[in-house]
Amino acid sequence: MSTQTPIEQITESASQRLSPSTSSGAVPVPAPRSGKHRRRKAFAIVISACLAVASIGTWTYLFFGVSPTDDAVAPNRQQVAVDAAATAATAILSYSADTVETDLGAANQLVTGTFGDYYRTFTRDVVVPAAKEKRISTVATVVGKAISAFSDDTASVLVFVNQSTTTAAAAEPTVTTTTIRIEVERHGDQWLVAKFDPS
Repeated sequence: MSTQTPIEQITESASQRLSPSTSSGAVPVPAPRSGKHRRRKAFAIVISACLAVASIGTWTYLFFGVSPTDDAVAPNRQQVAVDAAATAATAILSYSADTVETDLGAANQLVTGTFGDYYRTFTRDVVVPAAKEKRISTVATVVGKAISAFSDDTASVLVFVNQSTTTAAAAEPTVTTTTIRIEVERHGDQWLVAKFDPS
């Protein structure tokens, strides 16, 4: 018969159950990680860091290296100036005897500087009275256009125009062909005509 107290029996029983020598299966102990595993982990960290740096570099280039002033988009800016010069040439040279004041009033919005002042005075004092008196109507059609010189704020454009004119005395249209060198200046979002030199 055992002389141990109940508390001593419970303590001894618990010790036996927790002892590795009496357990039915040893408690698994994680094996120390090999050097190969550590190298793989380090390699993965290095790759992740490289990808992060590459991503930052790409976004930095896209944000700072590529901008609307880049040379790659210069042809687009030039085309805007060329189109503005061609549109202005059509407006400046086209009017109808019945609507000459309205027609040339719209063209007045496309000119600037010394030429703008001259054009407004000349059309008011000469063109409008003549168009009304002699029933002159003329239509200009741009048949060609090309950039001659370009900077951020100015451009020189060659515009080739066919102009068809009728009068009260000559109902049959008279067609003339003119080459015009137009200098335009940028004012905000607009390109305005600063010089207009037919040749």
